[in-house]
Amino acid sequence: MIAQDPIDGVIAEGAQLTQLVTGFTFTEGPIWHPTEHWLVFSDIAESRQFRWSEARGLSVFRRPTNQANGNCFDREGRVISCEHASSHLVIHDHGGKRVRVLASHFEGKELNSPNDVICDSRGRIWFTDPAFGRLREDLGILRDQELDFQGVYRLDPDGTLDCVVRDFQQPNGLCLSLDETRLFVNDSWGPTIRVFDVGTDGGLSGGAVWATIEGEGEGVPDGMKVDLEGRIFCNGPGGVHVLSPEARQLGVIRTPEKSTNFCFGGPERHQLFITASTSVYVIDTLTAGAPMIPSRA
Repeated sequence: MIAQDPIDGVIAEGAQLTQLVTGFTFTEGPIWHPTEHWLVFSDIAESRQFRWSEARGLSVFRRPTNQANGNCFDREGRVISCEHASSHLVIHDHGGKRVRVLASHFEGKELNSPNDVICDSRGRIWFTDPAFGRLREDLGILRDQELDFQGVYRLDPDGTLDCVVRDFQQPNGLCLSLDETRLFVNDSWGPTIRVFDVGTDGGLSGGAVWATIEGEGEGVPDGMKVDLEGRIFCNGPGGVHVLSPEARQLGVIRTPEKSTNFCFGGPERHQLFITASTSVYVIDTLTAGAPMIPSRA
């Protein structure tokens, strides 16, 4: 256990970070099912996804995964995954046993390596597409890019794929504001978070730098979530950085390994599950995260 410094409204005095499971190579993409109470996460380097629950412990969810990274739920509670090695965005139609491709190309060219993904209340899927799965052998397959940019995409329920931003260095984590009128996207090579206004048609405007994620320790902007108070949580140097709705740094939830992603979970979403290199950690929070399965608009 690792004692944490308190963060007002987020982490209590004396709160402990506990190692939940370990023995992995590169953990990423945790998501918590709110009614069935299980956690799914990826081990990118080993091309496996795991499921953990307090009742049943750890089991393999899917293997191989084409070095899957980020995950989310759609409005039906199905798991959507980003695959680095195949450059595909896929959906698990039957508990990891049957996988269907949702997106693979844009304007006739292969996507780079989809990285992180979210779904909104209208059923639109938003995902980032940096080049990491083509640049690092432990994260994908070394190969040239077909696209000459690293973009952010919106996949509409009718299957239309639109690149909504294409001027990032390496876009990574993303999350929507509680009312879904703003989209936050971080750039691992920034190292910044940018914010966009979301139009009724799904188009984006703006894109100014909202915050810079700096500090001591290993880590870059990676996973990102919002809590019910509008605070933004983002991986960065030393652990998970917590920022106020006005982009003020509130504190860092420290991790003993380089943190990569996280999600709120537990019965009332008052726990934070953090993937960090070889392990998954958990800590109780004073706040709750936004629902992981979006309600229909």
